[in-house]
Amino acid sequence: MTGQQTKRLILVFFLIAHFFLIKISAQQDSLHIEGKTSAETIVHNGELPPLWMVALNSGRWRNDAGSQSLVTAYAGINWHLNNNWRLTAKAEGNHTTGYSDTYLHTGMIGIQWHNWRLSAGKHVFDPIFTVPNQGSGSYIYGNNYRPVPRITFELSEFTPVPFANTLFEVRGGISHGWLPDQQYGSDVLLHEKYAYLRINLGKWQLYGGLNHSALMGGKRSNGTDIPVDFWATFFGKGSEKIGGGDATNAAGAHMGLYDFGVYLKTSNSAFHFYYQIPFSDGSGSLFWQGNSDHILGVDWKPEKVSWLSNLTIEWVQTTYQSGNGMPDPGIPQNMNDGTFLHYSNLSSEDMLELFGIEKENWTEEEIKDVLKREVNHGNDFGGRDGYMNNGMYPSGWSYKGHIMGSPFNLTRQQLEAVRPDMEFHSIVNIKNDRYKGLHLGVKGNAGTQLTWKTKITWIRNFGTYFEQYPGRYTWEETENYWFKDGRDQWYTMLQFSWIPKNADNLNINLAVAYDGGEIYHSAGLKAGLSYNF
Repeated sequence: MTGQQTKRLILVFFLIAHFFLIKISAQQDSLHIEGKTSAETIVHNGELPPLWMVALNSGRWRNDAGSQSLVTAYAGINWHLNNNWRLTAKAEGNHTTGYSDTYLHTGMIGIQWHNWRLSAGKHVFDPIFTVPNQGSGSYIYGNNYRPVPRITFELSEFTPVPFANTLFEVRGGISHGWLPDQQYGSDVLLHEKYAYLRINLGKWQLYGGLNHSALMGGKRSNGTDIPVDFWATFFGKGSEKIGGGDATNAAGAHMGLYDFGVYLKTSNSAFHFYYQIPFSDGSGSLFWQGNSDHILGVDWKPEKVSWLSNLTIEWVQTTYQSGNGMPDPGIPQNMNDGTFLHYSNLSSEDMLELFGIEKENWTEEEIKDVLKREVNHGNDFGGRDGYMNNGMYPSGWSYKGHIMGSPFNLTRQQLEAVRPDMEFHSIVNIKNDRYKGLHLGVKGNAGTQLTWKTKITWIRNFGTYFEQYPGRYTWEETENYWFKDGRDQWYTMLQFSWIPKNADNLNINLAVAYDGGEIYHSAGLKAGLSYNF
């Protein structure tokens, strides 16, 4: 029996066992068991499948392939015990023609006491938006990529601070994951955490939070091991153990997101206003010093509009990334091999020879000021951050071809499908991480059995600093850089879901989508059905 046949046999056995388990246990009040099977297909005529047909689907669909089909089988157990304890277990098996694979998509077990929860296995980690909306998804974390093996411990819901009389509430968590088979590199460790504080002021609720995602360990592109310095990575500090740039900057690769917002509850509506600021290093984290990148969103859930249930508008901008100044102060020496003379190694003789300035004793700040003026075109150092990218970890925050965050980032594989003749100068996998755009998502009802939703997005894409300045420490741009002045792209989708009368467990869905602009064109149809047990 082949491996593929074995996987399919396991999936069939899983479905049969799942069916009988439901029949035996459905009468137990403290034990809730749920199951779902689905079959869907996407047909399109473009270089890439329409974005909103494949994005925010936990990586089930391949985003750089042609027409494809997907079959899923899911089972979940939720067992309420005494003293506010709860046990959960979930499993989902998938077969996809996009990846030509049958695999265990999700498999986890968890235990919860009040709002404290411990989970282990392959599961989604998406703590930013606790209430679903029609937005473009979380900028980091989220449900845009296939779940990875991880252990997560969290205070999952806002919980009152003792002795604060419900005025202050907190939530937070930490998760440790494994990325054993990334496309570029292997055995990478994923460390993620979040912390939020909320203030209750009657119908107004104000909150602020900090999210952090880091990559550590694994192997360099030359095959050598990258040491793990957990606590240095945890706190974003330099590490002599790892050495190189990690000794003077921060151990591992880092992405962060500030998240500020307000909830407002009125007599007939619920509003959520949010302002989020992404960053990848210390200079970007000081947003009050000029970090203009942000996600600005408004989410509205009316309660007395029969045809409308949710409307979300977002403005997204990630073009700044600490500016286009060189990442570190120093002198580029050879663009071909990337050698670079750090400012701390410059002597008085070097300053005289390079800039004609004669001075006995130089302070570090004086050297930086000269380099800023003479080498960095008057720009601050510490720029060209490259969100979701990293030179030591070429795959960056991507897994199985999907971004581990916002789907507006574009990978090398997606652009190669669009432009097979495109030349790349950097090893990093994410080739478009600088963009700005407007997103609209709407969901509503058309009667008691029919629901609909639509997403319309305009994005102007500027590529990545890694490709615009391939030497990183140079001002020589890539000749005829494809994203130089920005390339506009539209992503649109309209979807209907129908639950027939007298068949409440059956859901039939149909979606049409069109993506068009200066990157690619694609028109597609997505159809499927699901059955809940």
